[in-house]
Amino acid sequence: MHRDYGPKGVKFFFIYKTLAHPELAGNYVQPFTLAERLAHARQADKQLGATIPWVVDAMDNRLKHALGDRPNSEFLVNPDGIIVRKRAWSHPDQVRKDLEELVGPVEQITREEDVHLKLELPIKAPAARGVVPRISRPQMQPIVMEPHIEPKGLPFFAKLRAEADADLIRNGAGRLYFGFHLDPFHNGHWNNLTKPLSFKLEICEGVKVDKLTDVAPKVEAVSDTDPREFLLNVEAWPDGEPLRLIVTYSACVGEESCHTVKQEYVLHRKRDNDGGGARGEGAGYWDPKEFTRQMLSGDKDGDGKLSKSEARGLILPQFDSLDIDKDGLLDRKELNAISDWLNHHHQPGSAPANSKKRQ
Repeated sequence: MHRDYGPKGVKFFFIYKTLAHPELAGNYVQPFTLAERLAHARQADKQLGATIPWVVDAMDNRLKHALGDRPNSEFLVNPDGIIVRKRAWSHPDQVRKDLEELVGPVEQITREEDVHLKLELPIKAPAARGVVPRISRPQMQPIVMEPHIEPKGLPFFAKLRAEADADLIRNGAGRLYFGFHLDPFHNGHWNNLTKPLSFKLEICEGVKVDKLTDVAPKVEAVSDTDPREFLLNVEAWPDGEPLRLIVTYSACVGEESCHTVKQEYVLHRKRDNDGGGARGEGAGYWDPKEFTRQMLSGDKDGDGKLSKSEARGLILPQFDSLDIDKDGLLDRKELNAISDWLNHHHQPGSAPANSKKRQ
């Protein structure tokens, strides 16, 4: 559509907002600074082989909020700045119909097979992954946290992912998750020949936590890039009273440049609506059975298949191409194939079924 309607004066833009699913595509984590967001957009530009320019949202997520907080929305804006079409979920075929109506048809439609983009894979991890078992953290949501950024300090080679269950967010008693994920843009890996990552939690009076300090398990591999994770039990955390987290770890970039880092965060007992839904264990891995089960939850007539009227989300715009046997329905085999494509396309973590859970 960009190639067809760009010459007709239609301007296309990709919008970079806060990550809807951190850890999914290339094990990325939420950026802490605008410079990091710009780096993400440049990397996405390379991976997509894009020729469409990017608009990068500010760190207060003002554009995301103004556009309705949807993860994959689309808007058509006329020359007077009026929104003439909007959708909560992108639907390319419908956009083309909109443009045919609003701007006019093109003489020859550019087909998908006519577009030869130079695609690139996500940034390759500098050390092994899948070495350290992942913690299972179902039904947890990101909470608001503030990193203490020193203007001339070392970067956050590892970034905190803080999550809480519904009970902790609602009434101050529940489970709290810490995950320290290496940022692939800093090209760092854990130096396992030094002391493991450790944290110290400073709490306000009355709060009870089963672990005010903890140390990550010793890893036999010399280096790796798996997250370091912790699960805590918290009681009597009052609303409006933040906690202070101090983390110490060693990270290396390349073979010679290693850094021992101490960094701080302030945590709030409040859901972060801009934090996105991380995939959790086996970051980015789409289990075929679970994916199919979720998709078939929309099977209203109970025939075990999805019609186009029952489809939703990411499969709706691509329904016809996903319908391999062209019977107008997506069966379990076809839905399983979608998860296989997602796992290959996004270069995710390994399947969680091959790892041992630790609580």
